[in-house]
Amino acid sequence: MRWQHACLIVLLMAVPAAVQAGEPGSAGALFLRFGMGARASAMGEAYSAVAEDATSVFWNPGAMPAVLGTHLTLVHNEYFQSLRFEQAATTHETKWGTFGFMFTGLYMDDMARYDEFGSASPLGTFGAYDVAFAVAYGRYIVPNTAVGISVKPVYERIDELSASGLAFDAGIYHVSRIPGVKLAATVANLGTPMKFEAEEYALPRYVRVGGSYEREVPELDGRLLFTFDAMFPNDGGVREHIGGEYSYRRMLSLRAGYKAGYDSEGATFGFGVLYRQINLDYAFLPVSNDLGDSHRFGVGFSF
Repeated sequence: MRWQHACLIVLLMAVPAAVQAGEPGSAGALFLRFGMGARASAMGEAYSAVAEDATSVFWNPGAMPAVLGTHLTLVHNEYFQSLRFEQAATTHETKWGTFGFMFTGLYMDDMARYDEFGSASPLGTFGAYDVAFAVAYGRYIVPNTAVGISVKPVYERIDELSASGLAFDAGIYHVSRIPGVKLAATVANLGTPMKFEAEEYALPRYVRVGGSYEREVPELDGRLLFTFDAMFPNDGGVREHIGGEYSYRRMLSLRAGYKAGYDSEGATFGFGVLYRQINLDYAFLPVSNDLGDSHRFGVGFSF
């Protein structure tokens, strides 16, 4: 049990560094905070205590041991303006614990290039993209509590400039003795600052704590799930996430949520369909300030 205790100690020691407050805009590589999965997005991204699928690699590596067998999730995000976001994650259960892998990529249409003198016509175009990979591992330390960690190489590129770094996540997942209650905590994006030439910026660190409550409702011929997360970023104030889901006979799910503390985001909506071992999910995220709305599509496979 020594190494399990060490994991808990490391997680607790990482919390002060992750929540150390900074000025808004002081963190970079913000795509590392973009939520993964259409189901989670539809539920207001209140998902740290619900992540019992392959997206747990992102939301809480400590929840990966709750994913039975092998699970694969693919997500396409039509973000506002010309931004697009592609994600893929998989988890695999073994007798030694659960292993996970994740890919995240943010890209956009080419943009017109102008010089520092404000040329009247474009001088060609340039592109920009961000990518990150993750390798994760989690296991139960006692029958109802699991911990996990992940390592993420990060790469950003704007035209001919690039920056790279290494980020670390850790999480804990607990199934309460109270029926239907689950609790979770994660710390994400720990690591040294990244740098574009001379400009250095911190990784978008945060601590997230959350809980969920689920119960069967025979009168509705289904089940209800309620979730809540509080996120403490290193470049702003606390942000609250709440979500809910009604699942009819575990075949059709209706979802809604709300994200508080954001300038341009708030309510979220979506639905999901389960057919045999395949999940199809959709999320709609209205975005204010004339940025355009966001649509997220996901498909999950269980083996």
